[in-house]
Amino acid sequence: MEPNVPNNGPNIIAALWICTPLAFVFLSLRLFCKLYQRTLPWWDDYFLITSWCILLSTSVLVTLDGKDGFGKHTIDVIAENGIESLARISLRDHIVGFLTPFAIAWSKTSFAVTLLHITQGKTKLVVWAIIISTNLLLIMAAFSFIFQCTPVEKLWSPTVPGTCWPGLNSVVGMLASAYSGFMDFVLALLPWSFIWKLNLRQNEKLGVAVAMSMGIFAGSTAIVKCYYLHNLYRVDFFYEGGNLAIWGAAEVSTTIMASSIPVLRVLVRDVATAASRNGRSLPQIEGSGESPRSRGTEKRPNTAPSLENYQIPPFEGLDML
Repeated sequence: MEPNVPNNGPNIIAALWICTPLAFVFLSLRLFCKLYQRTLPWWDDYFLITSWCILLSTSVLVTLDGKDGFGKHTIDVIAENGIESLARISLRDHIVGFLTPFAIAWSKTSFAVTLLHITQGKTKLVVWAIIISTNLLLIMAAFSFIFQCTPVEKLWSPTVPGTCWPGLNSVVGMLASAYSGFMDFVLALLPWSFIWKLNLRQNEKLGVAVAMSMGIFAGSTAIVKCYYLHNLYRVDFFYEGGNLAIWGAAEVSTTIMASSIPVLRVLVRDVATAASRNGRSLPQIEGSGESPRSRGTEKRPNTAPSLENYQIPPFEGLDML
């Protein structure tokens, strides 16, 4: 192997194996919090688990691509691994391109399903509209990608006689990516409208709203991915196609983390409260039966509302999924 051959492969693999374990950590903590609260996993958890499994599968496939030369210029891949390696890389990349939209759609669906717990009336209808439209567009993008050539084998074997319509796939893919990114921003801002009306302390309202607005980062990754989708057929795919794999994985990973943060907030709050109570406890004065802080003070009841008093309405409408 030539030492000076440009190679993005190690960077691609490193990025994917940062995103995948990070998402796993947040997802695992989310499930731990459910057990901590003695709550069984629900549909939003299953959507996230499925999305992470797809993310893991695509990371493995791209890693195998890297072993075959993905991340290098086409001419260098052929020189080092033979022309047959191009078909192997293309086949795995098209599997990744087909699976990734499902992971993106279902990770976003997870957060939207969580919102269905706490929304009512027209807001709930808006959330359902987002779920249905986002899934439809991303699934269309997945199938337009895998069926952009007739026969399908022409995708990874250009010598096979047939016809391809890469322009159609590019338009559908960019539309789906841009729309899903925009919906991330909508879903991130939607909770503010009803959380601010809850009977909670101001700092609790702010904490809940911010925790449920982390989807803006997922929306940002979707916008970046649009740029690479736009240039997909204008560059040497074997050398620069890894950027699309990185930002696709980043979108899934970021969405999984953003969807988990509202659940993790409960655990963080309880741990912080316990630590604060332990830190405030002082030894009692010998013979007095009271602590220095308690002398001369009168215990006042805490009448301020807290999140523990806020009950999420029962979930409705799962049969529509």
